[in-house]
Amino acid sequence: MKLDIREKKVLYVYGCPDYYNTVTRLKWLVSLTVDQEAKHWLLALARKMETEGSEDWHSCFYHHLRMEMGGYFRAKRFMKAVESSTNREEDMYEEAV
Repeated sequence: MKLDIREKKVLYVYGCPDYYNTVTRLKWLVSLTVDQEAKHWLLALARKMETEGSEDWHSCFYHHLRMEMGGYFRAKRFMKAVESSTNREEDMYEEAV
């Protein structure tokens, strides 16, 4: 199953190791969403999980997703730290000149 980064973020937040609970949570999220475009997109994700997903390998899929997204968020934090330290050094250089 191929997922884009938005779908992975939603599954990172609302997913769980149990296949049926994950699909149920996504359906509840669809019913609570007000924005029609987001509702359509979330319903497509819930249907994708139902049709392409499998209870047999969902637990492995979930743990792999958690590891992958954990690395993604760590890299994002690292990039923000690098960008903020780089900006500070440039400001210090401009003040010195």
